[in-house]
Amino acid sequence: MVNNTIYVDEPMVRKKTIEHRAYQVNLAEVAAKESTMIVLSTGLGKTIIAALVAARRLVQHPDSKILFLAPSRPLVDQQARYLRRVLELDEDLVVCLTGHDSPDQRKKTWEEARVVVMTPQALQNDLVQRSYTLENVSLIVFDEAHRGVGNYAYTFIAELYEKQGFNRKSLGLTASPGHQAEHIRVVCENLRLPHVEVRDEKSRDVRDYIVSIDSEMRFITLPPEIEVLRDILYSIVDVYRVPVINQGFSLPEARRMTRKEILKAQKDVRKELGSYTKPPHGLYVVIRNLTALLRVIHLLEFVGTQGLTPTHRYIQGVYEEIRNKKSSKGIKDLVSRSEFKQFESLLSALIEKDHRHPKADAVLEIVSEQLSIDLDSRILIFTRFRDTAVEVCETLEQLDDARVSRFVGQSSRGSDKGFSQKKQVEILDGFRNNEFNVLVATQVGEEGLDIPECNLVVFYDCVPSVVPYIQRRGRTGRHSPGRVVIFVAKGTHDEFYHWSVISKLKKMPSALKEAEKEDDEKQTSLEDFVSDGEIQVAESMVSKAPKKDDHIRLIVDSRELPTAVARELTRLDVVISGESLEIGDYVASEDVAIERKETGDFIQSLIDGRLFVQLSALRSAYRRPVLIIEGEQIIGQRAVNPASIYGALASIAIRIQVPILWTRNAEETANVLYRIAHLEQVGSGKPLRTRSGDTKGSDAQALEYILSGFPGVDTVTSRSILSEFGTLERVFSADQKELQKAKGVGPKIATRIRRLLTTKYPGSES
Repeated sequence: MVNNTIYVDEPMVRKKTIEHRAYQVNLAEVAAKESTMIVLSTGLGKTIIAALVAARRLVQHPDSKILFLAPSRPLVDQQARYLRRVLELDEDLVVCLTGHDSPDQRKKTWEEARVVVMTPQALQNDLVQRSYTLENVSLIVFDEAHRGVGNYAYTFIAELYEKQGFNRKSLGLTASPGHQAEHIRVVCENLRLPHVEVRDEKSRDVRDYIVSIDSEMRFITLPPEIEVLRDILYSIVDVYRVPVINQGFSLPEARRMTRKEILKAQKDVRKELGSYTKPPHGLYVVIRNLTALLRVIHLLEFVGTQGLTPTHRYIQGVYEEIRNKKSSKGIKDLVSRSEFKQFESLLSALIEKDHRHPKADAVLEIVSEQLSIDLDSRILIFTRFRDTAVEVCETLEQLDDARVSRFVGQSSRGSDKGFSQKKQVEILDGFRNNEFNVLVATQVGEEGLDIPECNLVVFYDCVPSVVPYIQRRGRTGRHSPGRVVIFVAKGTHDEFYHWSVISKLKKMPSALKEAEKEDDEKQTSLEDFVSDGEIQVAESMVSKAPKKDDHIRLIVDSRELPTAVARELTRLDVVISGESLEIGDYVASEDVAIERKETGDFIQSLIDGRLFVQLSALRSAYRRPVLIIEGEQIIGQRAVNPASIYGALASIAIRIQVPILWTRNAEETANVLYRIAHLEQVGSGKPLRTRSGDTKGSDAQALEYILSGFPGVDTVTSRSILSEFGTLERVFSADQKELQKAKGVGPKIATRIRRLLTTKYPGSES
C-alpha cells in the first residue's frame, strides 16, 4: 500500500516525524515571528506547533536555548520525549528538570542543554536564587497557558523573561483560556502574549482533520433509597442554618444552598468577629455551624453524584481527621448529632444490601455494550474523586472482557497512596499496549497527558469548569470517530454543573473572537494594556529598587522559595540563597532571623502548639529574632477567642521577647525584609550566616557552632581557628597575637574574642 503522507521538511526537524498539516505549519510561522497565544481544541496538535516554532527559533538563534514549561512532572517527561524524537538534536541536549532534581543538578544541566523542559515551580525557585538567567532563551512555551493568572509561577517567569531575555519570543498553548474576554486578556497580558490565534473544529483550515464525535447526555434518576439519605442531610442543613439566620446572616433554603454562599457567610462572620474585643458567643456558634454546613453540602454532592461506597469512604476520612486532631468543633458537632448517626446507619445498611448509585449500573451497561461492538476498544472514564474511581474500577471488574486500571495523581490522600510518575507512565504504556482497555481517571487524566485515543469517553460526573470539560471531551475523536457519554444525576450538583458549563461554552466563541478582534485592531505592544497611572506606579517601583552595588542578601528557607514573598524579593534585586533552615524562614545576618506567619497559619500554629516552640527556638539561636505577621486581619480568621490571640501576642513580645511586625501582603513583607537586611549588612556590616539552637551534628560541628557565636566569626573562620589550635581550650587560652596566627583572624576579631572571654557577666556574684 502506497503511503501518501506528506511530512514537514524544515531545518532542525527530523525527517518523517511530523505530518504536514497546513494549519499547524501556518500557526508555527506566525508564532515564530510574534509572541502568540494559540487556542486550539484538544487533539489538534498544540505540542507539534510548539516543536515547529522551537525548530525555527533554533535556526534563527543557533546558540540560544528553548524553554518548555508544563504544570506537572508527567507532562514534562512526555514533552521531553516527544521533542527528542522530532528535533534534529542529540538527545542529551533535550532535558527535563523538575523539583525532583537538586538545585545544583538543575544548574549544571541548564548550562549544558539546548532544549529544557521544566515545571514552572522548579524554574521559579532557580530564578529566585539566581542559579541562572533567561537571557539566552529565544523561546518560552507556556503549556496549559490558561494557568497564567494570580500568583502562578508562569506570571513571574514571563515578567523576568521580559527583563532578562535578549531575543525574546513566547508561545502560549491552551484548549480554553476562559469564557470571558477579560479573563483571556489578563492571561495574555500576564504572559506577554500580544497576539492571539484561535482554531476550533469549525475553522476552515482545520475542518479536514476533524472526525465526528457522538455526544450523549444520559440523565440518571435517583432511587428512593438515595433520596431518603439526601432528605436526612437536608434536615441537618436546616438544623445548622436556623441559628445562622437568627444571628442576622443570610443563607438560602437547604435545597438551594451552595458552598459559595456558605463561604461568603463565613467571610461576613469573620469580619464581624474582628470588630469586637470580646465577641458575643453567638458568633462562634455561627462559625461552627457554617463549618459543619460545608461538610453536609459536600456529603449531599457525594451521595447524589458519586455513590454510596465513596460517601462511606469520605465519612471514614472525616473520622480520621478527628482522631488525628485535625478537625474543627463544627465537624465534631456534626458527627455527634443523632440525625448524622441515622444517616450513617442507613448508608451502611444500604451498602450491606448491595445497593449502589444507578450510575454504577449505567457504566456497566455502556462499557459492556462498547466492548461487545469492538473488543479492541479503549475506554476512558473520568471522575472527580478518587473514592469514586475505586468503586468504578471494582464495578467494571465484573465484566470478563474489561481489563481495568485506575489512574490518579501523585499526592497521597490519607491511606490512599498516590501514583508516582513512574507508575503513571507504566499505566499509560499498559493502556497504549492494550494491557488495559479501560482507564478510570481523576483530574490528572484531563490535562495534556498523552493518553492514547479512546473510542469511548464517559463523564461519570459533571465538572464545574469549561477547561476540564473540553479536555475530557478531547480524549476521543482525534483520528477516528468517537463517542462521549455524560452522566447527569437529576436534581443534584451534576445538573447545576452541566448547565453552568454549557452556558460558559456558548459564551466562549464570542469571547475568543473579541480577543482576536482586539488584537487585529490594536496590534499593541504590552504597554498599551496598562494605563498611564499603572505605568507611573511601575516606574516608581523600579526607582525604589535597590542598587546592585548594595548586594543585599537573604538566606531563605527552601519552603519559602515558591511564595509570593520570594518573588517580590527578586523584584527588589535581593540575592537569595535557598537552604533547608531548621529555625526561622529568613536570615538577614548572624544576629537576625525572621519567622513569617500568614494570619491563618499564625492562628493554626497557635492551636496546634507550634507557635511558641518555633519562636522559643528562634530566640535561643539568634540575638535579634523577628516575627512578621502577614495579612489584613487576624481576629476572626478562625473560631478562636480574641483574648487568646491577644494573650499570645503579649507572650511573644514580653516573655519570649520577639518583636512583632505587621504587613498586609507579600509585597510589604518583602520590603520589610529588605530593610532589615539592609540595616544589618550595609549599615552594620554583619556577616550573613545561619545559626541553630540545637546541635545534633558531629562534635566538629558543635565546636564550630560554639566558636561562630563570637561576633565576626563565621563558620569558615571558626574552622580556620580550630585547625590552628585543635581544641576550644587552647583557643580560649591563647592571647591576642597567637589568635592572629589563624587564617582570617585579624587584630579586630582577636581583640573581640579576648575581650569577651574576660568580660564579667552583668549581675554575676563572683
